[in-house]
Amino acid sequence: MAPNKLAERFYETWERCTDGESDPSPIWRVVQYRYSEPHRYYHTLGHIAQCLTELDTARDRIGEFDATELAIWFHDVIYNYGAKDNEELSAVAFKEHANGHMAPELTERVNQLILATKHTGFAEDEGVAYMVDIDLSGFGLPWEGYLADSDALRLEAPSEVSDEKYYGGKLRFLDELQSWDSLFQTPHFRERLEATAQANIARYAGELREQGFGELRAGGG
Repeated sequence: MAPNKLAERFYETWERCTDGESDPSPIWRVVQYRYSEPHRYYHTLGHIAQCLTELDTARDRIGEFDATELAIWFHDVIYNYGAKDNEELSAVAFKEHANGHMAPELTERVNQLILATKHTGFAEDEGVAYMVDIDLSGFGLPWEGYLADSDALRLEAPSEVSDEKYYGGKLRFLDELQSWDSLFQTPHFRERLEATAQANIARYAGELREQGFGELRAGGG
């Protein structure tokens, strides 16, 4: 999705969801600036575009389409490697722009969907399930796309984070994912992406172990 198309879509969504008194131009500039920060390689507008593409595949299945799209736009608007409060700060940023211009119930639902991308457990309702599945949909890309995303995530780690620390943590994360009954929680995304995602995870974890990272126990991903 070209950047100008992204801007156009953001404007349309923001105007559709607000009272007509909120100019989307300065908000878009903030969103564009944040996702273009120099420390970002994966958490960019490219990730947002990929999520929006997956959102559109489920357009007829998602009852809260606007809330889900707004949450996609803002769920990584604040991102710093290793921070535990990225999602909370992203939700705050959204509410700062939305309050007074958007229905309170919509604002609160978007806030809930943003926080759900912490991926802390089983989704409490179908709307949350779609949101977390969309955020994880990159696992189901063809191998080359999955590998490119994985390399981009590595580049976001500061230089002082060694390969041993980073990939040791990455392997523990992948092992946890493989322990789940399924990566995706909605039938739509399980049917479309589960098999490819599981193959990608198994292949990537296997390659890391072949490189000697499987014995590591310290560090983080």
